[in-house]
Amino acid sequence: MESVGKKLREGREQNNYTIEQAARDTHISRQYLLALEEENFSIIPGETYIIGFLRNYSEYLSLNPDEMVSLYKSLKIQEQPLPINELLQTKSRRLPVKLILLILLILLLVGGAGFTGYLLFFVRSADGAEPEQGEAALQIEENEYLFQEEVLTRWFNQGETIKVPVSSLLVALKLISITEKLTIEVLGKNLDLNIGESRELDLNGNSRIDLRILLNDIDRSEETARVNLGLYKVTRQSIQAAEPGAGTDESVASAEAEAQGVGVADSTESQAGVQALPVIESEKRAVVILKAAEPGPFRISINFRGFCLFRYLVDDKTREERFFHKGESFSLDVKKEAKLWMSNSGMLRVMIAGRDVEMGKPGEVATRIVRWNKDAAGYSLEITPAD
Repeated sequence: MESVGKKLREGREQNNYTIEQAARDTHISRQYLLALEEENFSIIPGETYIIGFLRNYSEYLSLNPDEMVSLYKSLKIQEQPLPINELLQTKSRRLPVKLILLILLILLLVGGAGFTGYLLFFVRSADGAEPEQGEAALQIEENEYLFQEEVLTRWFNQGETIKVPVSSLLVALKLISITEKLTIEVLGKNLDLNIGESRELDLNGNSRIDLRILLNDIDRSEETARVNLGLYKVTRQSIQAAEPGAGTDESVASAEAEAQGVGVADSTESQAGVQALPVIESEKRAVVILKAAEPGPFRISINFRGFCLFRYLVDDKTREERFFHKGESFSLDVKKEAKLWMSNSGMLRVMIAGRDVEMGKPGEVATRIVRWNKDAAGYSLEITPAD
């Protein structure tokens, strides 16, 4: 049987991705990606996370997520221990006749009760009663997808239906039209989404958000149009985290500094004697961020305050383009130069080498170049608008 880990590793190597780049792009911890590639599933906290990580990683590597999940489940079945004691048992034990008759009677009674319950359930369902969630989950057809993960990014074809379990309901989201926008039929109404746009849905009518859906991309190059969707289950914790006042700019800055392993003062010392300048804001001219005797590597940390199409090119080698949504964060390690393109520059909180940089205004398309330039005093790390 094919190896799940081998296919993932070969897929990553064929795309020339490092495990670190894959972790940044998928927002899955490096240790969990390695666990998938090494088939060390025990360190991943739970079956739901294993399948969710496997689907997202497979999609990222252009592998078929459904095939990879099936391959994983087949592997788990093979790993189940055989009942050795029963296989080695050679001497059978004869049960008393009375005990056998008693067991048969119990089975008949249980079977009759189960059949009666089935008939009652069938009649109730036919009369319009709501089935239990476990029964509803079985009603999945070939062109339908059951969303059971907490978070999922996946391509869906036009005509597909996404079924979302909510309480005792199984709510259907049907992708009825894909043009320059996506039209979804949900709860008898049509919902339109443009690229980069999201909606929060109350699926069971209790005035609470149950699902956030984000349209990442549209592909109409093939005969059947498809869309890339981000699906996010909304919990009370996530709602509280998104409320105003849940975090401050100072706390975000502190977290970003901790993520780099240094404070602001430490970050300046790590750049070969670099001296930090005050916080700067975007301008039409070049702005100096740091000065140093010699150029050195630096980090760009980004926190997205809203939806934004973000493209980057680092050291003329690492290139990527994708949509980010509110609350996501991203980091780039740069040696000499980074080119950044932003569709909504005011929605980014950017720190370059530990210093805050405002990239632009909400809704503004901006292109910036961050690089070391030599001057009479040494080297300057500067940010400039690109042509």
